[in-house]
Amino acid sequence: MKKTIIAAAIASAVAAPAAFADVKISGNVIQEFITDNDQTGISEDGLESAAAVDVVFSVSEDLGNGMSAFAKIHTMHDNGSGSQDNADNIVGLKGDFGTIIAGRMESMTESKVDAMAATDSSDGLNIEINDAYDTKRNEGGLAYVSPSFNGLTFSVAGFALPNGGTASVAATTISAAGLTVRSSTNPGNSPDLTVSGTSTTLTTVASTAANNKDADANFDATEIMVEYANGPLLVRASHQVVDKGVYNVSGAKDQKTTALAASYKMDNITLVGTYNDVENGGGTDAYDVDGYFVGAKIAAGSNTFGLGYLNEDDQDANGKKKAWMVSVDHALSKRTSLTAAYKDQDDDGTKTDNLAVGIKHVF
Repeated sequence: MKKTIIAAAIASAVAAPAAFADVKISGNVIQEFITDNDQTGISEDGLESAAAVDVVFSVSEDLGNGMSAFAKIHTMHDNGSGSQDNADNIVGLKGDFGTIIAGRMESMTESKVDAMAATDSSDGLNIEINDAYDTKRNEGGLAYVSPSFNGLTFSVAGFALPNGGTASVAATTISAAGLTVRSSTNPGNSPDLTVSGTSTTLTTVASTAANNKDADANFDATEIMVEYANGPLLVRASHQVVDKGVYNVSGAKDQKTTALAASYKMDNITLVGTYNDVENGGGTDAYDVDGYFVGAKIAAGSNTFGLGYLNEDDQDANGKKKAWMVSVDHALSKRTSLTAAYKDQDDDGTKTDNLAVGIKHVF
């Protein structure tokens, strides 16, 4: 349940005439305990903490003529350390023309398509595909989402990914006649090293090897997405290209990702399937990865059960990764629930399994 901050109360508190009528706060507090990876041949019986505290400030303003402005600030405290990090920080406009979004955000391929594989109740465990070559959250995002045309929408986005590099430190060569180096700990002892010669020279070599990664005026990553929503059916497809100049590897190529996802709801059962294909992962042409996920969510009274199975090529093209996961979310109320999940994974012969239990409160 989202909490609306009353405009008059805030205005009186800060003694400012600005309008705060549509400021909302939402988020969640999650604490899980996860058993250590039980890798093949290795016994680990301890517990790990997987904590997640998300706070989201959402703001909207009516601009008139059917247009509105909005903004969102999302901060996270994760991994049991209490460290704070930025998630989405966006600002945008919405109207009959569609929606324009700018700021720090995830790509649509990751946040809209691949994320449909999240059928489980756990925060610390997941088996979503393409966790090796997604673009994560980045500053400098700009996206447009069209209005719905009988359930069909399209989106385009670009990201100005972090560019540039630091030149290597200038190299300095010294040759000196009679140069003596003594021990720093026992300066009175015999010299550790003596360099003899007939001349003294000083040579400085300036570096010109700065890494000017993709130093142009274009977006470094671009993508398109199409969505069709009609009652119980939801289908999304996206294509993303990351410019080869972003990757500091020899002979880099553009990374290209194609993603598909679909879900269908039948009464209390939701079926989900996703597919992801990556060419030139991380700019390396040998790293081509494709995989699929199938899963389901089943609501039964106060419980929601999650099932999922993943099968994909390993990120370095040397094997397969397979995983399956089951989970349950038991609702104590509309905002508080107990969770449990079990994950079994085989990553190119390395087998791991995890059990997670936790409590979650959303607001």
